[in-house]
Amino acid sequence: MTITVNISDTSLAELLAKVEAGEEIILARGDVPVARIAPVAIGDNERRKKAIEDILAFRARMPKITQEEIAEWKAIGRR
Repeated sequence: MTITVNISDTSLAELLAKVEAGEEIILARGDVPVARIAPVAIGDNERRKKAIEDILAFRARMPKITQEEIAEWKAIGRR
């Protein structure tokens, strides 16, 4: 369920309590919606952590690159 509230009529603590309960909040200035506060999907944090772990594991498998190699590649690119 979505609730629309006027920005000046509520406190952040009240809004967060409603969001924690599963509500989606639309903040309005007068009659104009300006922002949405919604619960974070449960799987989002886990997917982010998995993606970071996958990237770190990939980098660990890659051969180490020296500063000299990077300088050489830059020089090749300038030719």
